[in-house]
Amino acid sequence: MMDPATTLDVDDESDIDLDKLPPDERDAIMSRVTPDDSLPTDAFSLGQNDLRRELIDRGIQPKGFFNDDALRLQEEFDREHVAEKESRMKQRIQTAAKTYLRETIKRKRQQLETELKEEIDELAKNPKLEVWLDLVKSNTTPIEALLRVNSIATRALAKVLPFNLSLRALNLSGNHLNDMAGKALATVLRRNNTLVKLEAEGNGFGPATLKELASALTTNAGLAYLSLESNPLTSDETDFTGVTAIGAMLAKNTTLTSLNLWRTRLGMEGGKVMEMMWALAKGMQQNETMLCLDIGNNKVGLGDATAISKALAENLARYEATQRKKGEMKKGQVEAAERARKLHDEERKQKEHEQWLEERRVERQTERDRIEAERQRKLKEEEDRQRQISDRKAAERAAQMELEKKKKKKKGGKKKK
Repeated sequence: MMDPATTLDVDDESDIDLDKLPPDERDAIMSRVTPDDSLPTDAFSLGQNDLRRELIDRGIQPKGFFNDDALRLQEEFDREHVAEKESRMKQRIQTAAKTYLRETIKRKRQQLETELKEEIDELAKNPKLEVWLDLVKSNTTPIEALLRVNSIATRALAKVLPFNLSLRALNLSGNHLNDMAGKALATVLRRNNTLVKLEAEGNGFGPATLKELASALTTNAGLAYLSLESNPLTSDETDFTGVTAIGAMLAKNTTLTSLNLWRTRLGMEGGKVMEMMWALAKGMQQNETMLCLDIGNNKVGLGDATAISKALAENLARYEATQRKKGEMKKGQVEAAERARKLHDEERKQKEHEQWLEERRVERQTERDRIEAERQRKLKEEEDRQRQISDRKAAERAAQMELEKKKKKKKGGKKKK
């Protein structure tokens, strides 16, 4: 993966800001710059006429005394030489920087092309790798995985793992992976916070991998367990920069709880570096999460190991106290929840009882209303029946009276004749 500083286009018209480059690149550029050992012109070596002309050309009125005029001109020569020397050095530095960056960009592009070709060839030879790449991309991997892959396959996996949300534990131990694969894994940890456990024992990781992993873990918020057991992390005790970087990482990381550096050639100096950086982390109270730091079988000094063990014991005691407190809080929460549940049950039962009483009251009232309505209906029916009987009898009486009236009228008519 290219460094940001070397992926930019090199513009001949613009100066390179060396302050924005990594220290190792600045050093590489400056090593190419030829020192400027030139000296200013000696004014005292000039003749009187040349001395006079040089002063007048610079707008300075000669005094006519050789020593005075030479001293004055020498000041000008010295000032001009410093400015010219700075300009020449700046030009040399810019030329060296642009040449270096062009070469670096070309080299890294060629490296990327080579790596890509290797990965394509590996995919063609290893169908299982292509299956795993698809699983990673689709977030359908198992939660845990033990993979037998080489460095090229590891680089290919590392290009898709940063965005995976399904894999939580990955074991790449015993694969003889090189630092290129190690750096690729560090790139994964810069983006992936799903992976909780990474085992990479018995590989060929050296200081370069350790530095990249330390840089990634400075910001990683997911990994809790990292095992680098049986890796030559100090190049046979010749390079402790990775150990220093891991120590500095401990001052910032807040999620890593277990780090296994067993038999990694830390040596006496490495253990001392780790202890110093750990003390810094403890002193600043920035790392209270590390519970297990295994530095066994490394020729680490007794004093260093004791200091580290003491710091781990303090963290473990703090962790256990926190867990007890959490347990007590959880117990209290459970008891409070149980009390709340019982109270809720009682309230529910009371409410259900009240609801049952209300339903019975409504049922009784409904029944009374029904009976009353039925009584009113029958009463009305009886009234209607009595009214019909009364109306019928009245009609019958009226008809009888009309009949009798007609009979009387008929009798009266017969008497007149």
